[in-house]
Amino acid sequence: MDVEEIKLRTIANLPTIINSMTIYPLSLKEIIDHGYYLYNRALNLISVKRNQLIDEEYANQIPDEITTADIIYHSGNEQLIAQFEDSLKLFLKTNDIIYDYYSGLIINNKAINADVFNEMIRVILIQNCFVASEEDAFNPLNERAKKIREKMLENKKKIQELNSDSSDEGLTLSDLISIVCSNANGINILNVFDLNMFQFNDQFNRMKMLDEYEINIQALLHGADSKEIQLKHWMSKIK
Repeated sequence: MDVEEIKLRTIANLPTIINSMTIYPLSLKEIIDHGYYLYNRALNLISVKRNQLIDEEYANQIPDEITTADIIYHSGNEQLIAQFEDSLKLFLKTNDIIYDYYSGLIINNKAINADVFNEMIRVILIQNCFVASEEDAFNPLNERAKKIREKMLENKKKIQELNSDSSDEGLTLSDLISIVCSNANGINILNVFDLNMFQFNDQFNRMKMLDEYEINIQALLHGADSKEIQLKHWMSKIK
């Protein structure tokens, strides 16, 4: 499915259907109820690549139909398997997830092949505005390719930033919610938690662009050097 179609459905708070698998965007209320730290850990875990779980040279040799789910379930690491399964249950809103070592991942009684699994993960990451950073990358393993690093994903979970501007560093989710409620048209403390993460992120970034545009216009009107101001209209595309 086209990225723009996924974004349109998500900003409309509609689910995306991949091969009869319905993927609903999570609301802020659901994320907070689950636990924001656990939500971010789940995003990091389902976004992991094959060459982050096993030796890169070996990862390039295994067939494309072997997914990260297959590698995790065959790892023997019960803690990692449980965390991965919990992550899928959170984003797919189902407890009906099992793994058969012959059929692979089975969700709601449907076998999930590699194409469906990868597309499913892509939808979840788009719905949640997730961009993995180099700092969060997993270290590749040694030659024993199927042995998952025991402390993977532990003690190093950085809260996912909702935007990349360095001036917003240190702001917590509660800070961002308060900012949007104080400035955004029609969004208040009574309805903000019904927004999904994509909707919230979109409104926060658009509000910030509008604020920066107005500040820069005022600076130019008061004699600021136009060469020192990067004027970008607030109706520009959000990156």
